[in-house]
Amino acid sequence: MAISVSIINPSTIGREGLRRIVSDGGIAVMATAASAAELTELPMRDDHLVLIDMPRIEDQLDALHQLADRDFHQALVLADKFDLGVMLTCFEHGARGYTVKDMPCDTLIALLRLAALGHRIMPPDVADMLRRENLGAIAHERVDGPPAQGTNLSQRENDVLSCLMAGYSNKHIARKLRVTEATVKVHVKAILRKLNVANRTQAAMWATARARTGAQHCSDLG
Repeated sequence: MAISVSIINPSTIGREGLRRIVSDGGIAVMATAASAAELTELPMRDDHLVLIDMPRIEDQLDALHQLADRDFHQALVLADKFDLGVMLTCFEHGARGYTVKDMPCDTLIALLRLAALGHRIMPPDVADMLRRENLGAIAHERVDGPPAQGTNLSQRENDVLSCLMAGYSNKHIARKLRVTEATVKVHVKAILRKLNVANRTQAAMWATARARTGAQHCSDLG
C-alpha cells in the first residue's frame, strides 16, 4: 500500500530529519510545516497521514484541533515522553496514534504503515493491556472486591499516583519526590490495595479516566 505523510515540527532541523527518515523508509513526504496552519495542502485520503512532532502538549492538541476543523483525523503524535493522560486526550481529539520517539527508525515506518491501515497506535505496554480489555473496561477493572472510591489516598500516595499516570518508573518517582525507591514501592502497594486494582498501569488508567481534569501531574511536583 502506497502511503504519504505530511510532517509538522517547529524546527527546520527536526522537519528535515523526519523527512529523511520517512523518505528513506519508502514513504512519500507530501509536505513539511512548522504548524498545522501552514499545511495549505492536505490530501483527504485514507492513505495520507500527518506526523505531529511538537514538544509542547498545548501545541500537539492545537495541531489536532486545527486538523479536526478541516475534518482530518489521521494524525500520529510523537511525544518526548509517555503521558497517559495526554495520550487519552489526543485520542479524544482525533489522533490515530500516540507514541514516544525512543524507537528505531524502522519502527516508526512500521507504525506509520499500520496507522494508514486504520490501526490505533500506542506504546506497546499499553497496547498489550488494551488488546485484552477495552479502555472503558480497564478504567473499571478490579481484583476481587468492592469498587474503589479512591478518596482515602494520602497526599504522598496521590503524588505517587500522579507519577504513575506520567509513566514514571519507581526509580524516577523516588528521585522526583526525594524519597527512597523502597518507600515508593510501599506507596505503590498501598495505592493498588486502596484502589483495588491489580497493577500500576490499571491504577494510572483508573486515575486518568476519573480525574484527568484538574489532576496534578508529577512534573508539577516540587
